[in-house]
Amino acid sequence: MLKRYVLFRFLKSYLLCAVSLIGIYLVVDFFERVDEFVSRNASLMDTASYYFFKIPFVIFYMAPQAVLLATVIALASMARSNEFTAMKACGIGVTGITLPVVAAALGIALLVVACNEYIAPSASKKMNHVMYVKVRKNPNYGKIKQDDFWLRSKNNTIWNINHYDPEAKVMTGVSIFFADPGQFIRQRIDAGRAVWAEGRWEFQDGAVRMFSGEGLESTEYFEKSYFPLHEQPEDFLERKVFKEELSVAEMYRDIQKQTALGNDTTQRWVDLHQKISYPFIGLVMALMAIPLSLRSSRHGGLMFSVAVNLLMGFAFSFIYALGISLGRGETLEPALSAWGPIGLFLSLGFYLILTLDSERLLPV
Repeated sequence: MLKRYVLFRFLKSYLLCAVSLIGIYLVVDFFERVDEFVSRNASLMDTASYYFFKIPFVIFYMAPQAVLLATVIALASMARSNEFTAMKACGIGVTGITLPVVAAALGIALLVVACNEYIAPSASKKMNHVMYVKVRKNPNYGKIKQDDFWLRSKNNTIWNINHYDPEAKVMTGVSIFFADPGQFIRQRIDAGRAVWAEGRWEFQDGAVRMFSGEGLESTEYFEKSYFPLHEQPEDFLERKVFKEELSVAEMYRDIQKQTALGNDTTQRWVDLHQKISYPFIGLVMALMAIPLSLRSSRHGGLMFSVAVNLLMGFAFSFIYALGISLGRGETLEPALSAWGPIGLFLSLGFYLILTLDSERLLPV
């Protein structure tokens, strides 16, 4: 019964904090963008749709902060009214009293992960569609790349295409470079036009150039020719997307694709681990806020407790951001850069809980 009471107090505080933080974020963002909405004559419906679809994106970033504030408010207020002391007098230990808070924080993290996997990507696509297509009048947003793009295939073949019509499966202005393992270009094919017919590419009006270490060896012109290439039309269907539009599964598939093509995937691995680990910051905040809230309530009021926990939150955010930066700079492994700070502060949180009976604010 007491555990349900603690859980109810925490969830009530969490909903209040989450709604407040999300509301503040949206209001601040609105005043930053209102000039653009007005200058581009965006309709009220488009503006409202943009912020409606932005809510899942905001929830992802605000959930850990809401957990921190909710834990502080719930536990510090209970400690100030001696409810915590009364529970301990009934024989309930610190872990028993705070277990509902930790379980709720873990449940919130898992819900945010699920939301970010199944709801947020679709909502972010709609949000960006409203901004880039309806407001900024950019008709090319989200469409397949058709003009002036490069593709590196699995067999170290590099394509440069001036224009590609995915419906007709026709390319114009095609250049193909064949490189050896040492990245030396040994052959180049240029064609004015390439058409997919009968399961292969037919190249028209072009030339084949062969190279050696000393330079150009030979040039052979052709009106129509076929070459043993493995690329099919669907290999060229690439869309430009933002990170927030991708689920974890889509990000992982993209990493596997880029790895097969021989591209550096360090940045993508860091983004993947960050996307998975970020919701669990709320669990870290709860474990840290539990002992800090109960300790600081002995030395001051609710505002003092909030200040102590906010300082802790800023310290963790700095270390987490530093870890991500070091991961992108290839100083740390991608997994360590995202999960290292979480593991460190989780250990510190458990230590503070286990030493909660000490009279010091931070027993060392």
